[in-house]
Amino acid sequence: MAAEVGLAAFSSIVSEGANSLLKPIIRKISYVFKYQSYIDGLKDQVKRLEHKRERVEIPVHQATQQGDEIYKDVADWLNSVKEFTQGAAKSITDDEDRAKKFCFKGLCPNLISRYKLSRQAAKAAEAAASLVGKGNFSNVSHRPTPKLVEHMQVKDFEAFDSRMKVFQDVMEALRDDKLNIIGVYGMGGVGKTTLVKQVAKQMMEDKLFDKVAMAEVTENPDHQKIQDELASDLGIKFELNESIFDRANRLCGVFKNEERHLIILDNIWRELEFDKVGIPSRDVEKERMDDQRRCTIILTSRRQDLLRNVMNSQKEIQIDALSKEEALQLFKKIVGDSMKTFAFQSIADEIVERCGGLPVALITLAKALKNERLDTWKDVSNQLRSSNAKEIDGMEINVYISIKLSYDLLGSKEAKSLFLLCGLFSEGHAIPVSSLLRYGMGMGYFKNVYTLEEARSRVHTLIGKLKSSCLLLDGDTEAKVKMHDVIHAVAVSIAEEELMFNIPNVADLEKKMEETVQEGPVAISLPYGGIQVLPERLQCSCLELLHTEGDGSMQVSDHFFKGTEGLKVLNFTRIHFSSLPSSLGCLINLQTLCLDYCRLKDIAIVGQLKKLEILSLADSDIKQLPLEIGQLTRLQLLDLSNCWSLELIPPNVISKLSRLEELFMHNSFSQWDKAEGGSNASLVELKGLSMLTTLEIDVSDSEILPQDFVSVELERYKIFIGQTLVRRLAKSKTSTLMVLKGPEKVSLLLGNDGTKMLLKRTEDLRIYSLLKI
Repeated sequence: MAAEVGLAAFSSIVSEGANSLLKPIIRKISYVFKYQSYIDGLKDQVKRLEHKRERVEIPVHQATQQGDEIYKDVADWLNSVKEFTQGAAKSITDDEDRAKKFCFKGLCPNLISRYKLSRQAAKAAEAAASLVGKGNFSNVSHRPTPKLVEHMQVKDFEAFDSRMKVFQDVMEALRDDKLNIIGVYGMGGVGKTTLVKQVAKQMMEDKLFDKVAMAEVTENPDHQKIQDELASDLGIKFELNESIFDRANRLCGVFKNEERHLIILDNIWRELEFDKVGIPSRDVEKERMDDQRRCTIILTSRRQDLLRNVMNSQKEIQIDALSKEEALQLFKKIVGDSMKTFAFQSIADEIVERCGGLPVALITLAKALKNERLDTWKDVSNQLRSSNAKEIDGMEINVYISIKLSYDLLGSKEAKSLFLLCGLFSEGHAIPVSSLLRYGMGMGYFKNVYTLEEARSRVHTLIGKLKSSCLLLDGDTEAKVKMHDVIHAVAVSIAEEELMFNIPNVADLEKKMEETVQEGPVAISLPYGGIQVLPERLQCSCLELLHTEGDGSMQVSDHFFKGTEGLKVLNFTRIHFSSLPSSLGCLINLQTLCLDYCRLKDIAIVGQLKKLEILSLADSDIKQLPLEIGQLTRLQLLDLSNCWSLELIPPNVISKLSRLEELFMHNSFSQWDKAEGGSNASLVELKGLSMLTTLEIDVSDSEILPQDFVSVELERYKIFIGQTLVRRLAKSKTSTLMVLKGPEKVSLLLGNDGTKMLLKRTEDLRIYSLLKI
């Protein structure tokens, strides 16, 4: 019995040994006779790997677009996959045909090639399977280390004793877990905004908060604008048709997550309902179970009672004017060498005292007086001493005078005109540089300027002059500027003296309009939206500019423009027109017409405006451009950006606009006909626009691009070629951008002489292929 057991054990050992010896032999033999199975196995693993890569690349692309940082192991995995698919896997599949060839005059298969290829395929399949297994990422990205966004960067904070005391008080309040709403109050121009920006910077450096979001509220709160500013700082992108209620819910959800948020609401004038914006109220915050889920709010205002009794702040901190010594120190720092002589120093003392210790007054006046003659300093001092200016918006009289003097010292009439134009926009809202260009051109503000290219250079020069005088501030992007609310109030007041009226959001608008018209205005601005009814007739023969923003419900009479034949610039924003007023045809002197964000149907009457030089229909829902647009032979700029519904442009309309310098059509019409003579416009028509310097355009298929379809003399362009390109791709810091959907487009473009030249000059070239964007 024992012998039998031993024999069985011995047989088992021999069997296992034989198997272990036979397996590699069998496997090697299988490399020869089952080579197709190994190749197919590799192809199957490569296909699975491609699917896994796509599942990883899509969230990676989305995360990158939102400014997130990709985890290093994810990036390394994607690089490994790329190397594998373009290296070993591709080499093996390319060699497959060679292995199928027969040797010995076709009598037997090439066994050596099959063996080698099968062996390589087996190893490659194992490597692919390993990569597939490693590609299971629960998260591909993370929010980058928090940084202050551009509009929260601090430029003018001075560490004076008075400022550091308030700074430390606010910092201490933020570290107090019992406080959720903290108020900072003080006079207009005292430096509240600068202080809270410095606080935000310090909070981020100390990592007390994960994210900081800031919005300016202003005298007429715009909930949607506030939401946009907060969302921008948080990296949230709202959908185009998302309601204000849905946006509020999304914001609230973000603020109530595990991250710690600091929200700064600047320049509060009246009650702001947090719920409408999407900011969690204090009642909700009381229910939190741990300190990590905190949402702290800083409010700034000119009124302590508003912060305490209406906005329910738990602590209010006052910021006072600078002391005389601090004010003089700030003034000296700005004017520099001018203060070295005794004559200047004595006058400086009086000027500084008249500024009341308010930084906004000191800075603007010091910038204006820098490098000026002693006589100018004496004149400014005399005006500060003798002025009888009335108080506006609760502002210190001398603050108004100092800013008014900075305006007077600009010297340039063009700079003054641009400053007053800025006063026609809503307080606290960013001012598009493009609007200043279009309004300024229409009003004829720029002397010896005849092209839009010349006008753009002049506008940027003037903006630089206003910024250097601290009368304008940088906007969130290079395409926009902003104005301090105190300076905006002064701009509005000065503009009224020039019969340019920014009409406030009053209850009885009709009565206010009647009073304004009786003044014989040169310009009227109604920038606050929510306007229901305009007068039946404007009847204002001296009016040259009308700027109006609605909310979709405003009614405009057919006879509205009768009696306003002198109008040069007309802007209607967010108005629903069943048809444009018939009296629009009376505006024989109109040079700039903007109908942005309007609902438009029949606009054929625009063809009667023979002097029109600038026409903007951006973000409107127009479906068809009428033939009559071709009659606007003096047109220099046509903006059809984001006209998503535009499907028909009759042939030979664009080609008739022979003076056209700038054409904007991104996110708009892309149904170009392949050749002339079709039912729609063709790209060939662009070849006749010899004065074109700026072009933004979508082309669905590169095959319809004609040779030399645009001039290589373009100064700036954004050209999008391919299907389903999305709006976010338009953002670029360069003036020359080309986006291609699909690498196969490159070879087609290189065969086109015109686009080949543009490609050479393109600073920002983007090619998208695998991702469905």
